Amino acid sequence: MAQYFWLGEDKKMIFEKKRSEIEILNEILITAQKKAKKTSLLYNTNLCYNHFTEYLNFLLEKNFIDIKNEIRSGNTYHITEKGEKFLNSIENVIKQSRGF
Repeated sequence: MAQYFWLGEDKKMIFEKKRSEIEILNEILITAQKKAKKTSLLYNTNLCYNHFTEYLNFLLEKNFIDIKNEIRSGNTYHITEKGEKFLNSIENVIKQSRGF
């Protein structure tokens, strides 16, 4: 999870650290649990398109996410059973790392 600090009374908060690759993969997989379109996945990760595509391609190649062509809504992305297991592993790693 992101950490923030204050610069002063009338200053904005500053983002202190970047997300790890694991945290980004976690966000994509969580969004894909809800049968998301590519645009929703992109917006929820808050990445530029090129970086997002690299992560999405990785998840597709490893069969953690599957594309389904829905007649009315076009392509949607779904997490697979293998992806659910990977997501659980990622969440455990994130929980454990926050303890340090």
